[in-house]
Amino acid sequence: MSFKALLNRVCDIEKLSLGSADAYGSRSETWETLKSEVPCRIRTRSAGEKHYSSPEYQYATHSLYLEFLSLPQGRLRAKIGGFYYDITGRIELGGAKKYLCLYLERKTVCP
Repeated sequence: MSFKALLNRVCDIEKLSLGSADAYGSRSETWETLKSEVPCRIRTRSAGEKHYSSPEYQYATHSLYLEFLSLPQGRLRAKIGGFYYDITGRIELGGAKKYLCLYLERKTVCP
């Protein structure tokens, strides 16, 4: 079975953009879609995986697998099946920029 055959969902990858500051110094936050309808596979991480992970990935609740794509630094989130997930980390899998695993923390239900 190929890797592509395992990708049974789609997701949107979004990046937080900050607007200009208002008179009180507050900046508006908007999410811009970087990639849409990206084939992916999501799974819940076990307690053991969280316990033995590096500290930056200990709070991730899910892992998201997809074909490699270049993502910018900054605050990112994934929209999958009616939920938003903060992207808390990433790991390249398989070498040669072939596959990507994103670590996610489930945050909110999409409006």
